[in-house]
Amino acid sequence: MDSHDPRVEIHLPAVIDLPAASQLRDALQDALAHDTSAEVALSAGGVERIGTAGVQVILAAAAAFKAAARHLTVEGAPAPMRDAFRILGVAGDIELLV
Repeated sequence: MDSHDPRVEIHLPAVIDLPAASQLRDALQDALAHDTSAEVALSAGGVERIGTAGVQVILAAAAAFKAAARHLTVEGAPAPMRDAFRILGVAGDIELLV
């Protein structure tokens, strides 16, 4: 990240299973704690599959960022990612982040 760029970008892996969701949680917690003025964008264009744990991590992070008056966005959410949110009944939540 450029020290003058108030934006942090986190590239999501193709498969967000339980281990990947744990790593994502850690990266988001780090961004929330250390990059205190930065907007955080999840680059999701390459996501092929996301499990329940991944959806939960993204939703929990969105709430934490909102509580801290910060912005978390999801960029390029592909159909498989949107479908996972829809199947879990939280399609409206991903739409608020894109």
